[in-house]
Amino acid sequence: MNQLTDLTPYIFGAITLAGVLYFLYSIIFGEVSGDGGPDLEVADDAGKFGCTIIAAFLAAFGAVGLLGTLSNWGLPLTLGASVVFGLVIGRIIMAVLAYVVRQQSTERHRIDDLIGVSARVTIDTPAGATGEAMVETAYVSKYPVRDVTNSPLSRGDYVEVVDVRDGTLYVKKKRQG
Repeated sequence: MNQLTDLTPYIFGAITLAGVLYFLYSIIFGEVSGDGGPDLEVADDAGKFGCTIIAAFLAAFGAVGLLGTLSNWGLPLTLGASVVFGLVIGRIIMAVLAYVVRQQSTERHRIDDLIGVSARVTIDTPAGATGEAMVETAYVSKYPVRDVTNSPLSRGDYVEVVDVRDGTLYVKKKRQG
């Protein structure tokens, strides 16, 4: 048992270091397994930040464990305080990261959800060519567009999205701009 007690500060120190390093890595470079695609839903905060929250827990757990060990607390008290503090810090980090994401993100949607939405053509486009249109929903986005009848599109024309293929919106004219 004395050998374990001698190693305890190193164990807690290693846990702290691993947690801090991964937490900093995930904050600076993003999650290792996260895809960051546009189909993420903001409602699943814990799932999106899982490894970051675990890293925060480990950092807090290890720090309090190291403090307790160096302060000669008993092992049960050290472990109990470490777990409680780790859970509290993990929950705080989850709330802070969820708040940051809500502040930075807008409504996310899939491109297929744009069928039936109106758009405004931003550049003159010859017949059969791909042009560009601006879609105004909760935010403004530009997409490549083609007329379904291969008609030319003029800047300012209002169109309706009728199909989406390979990231291109296929549209029909609603009215001239």
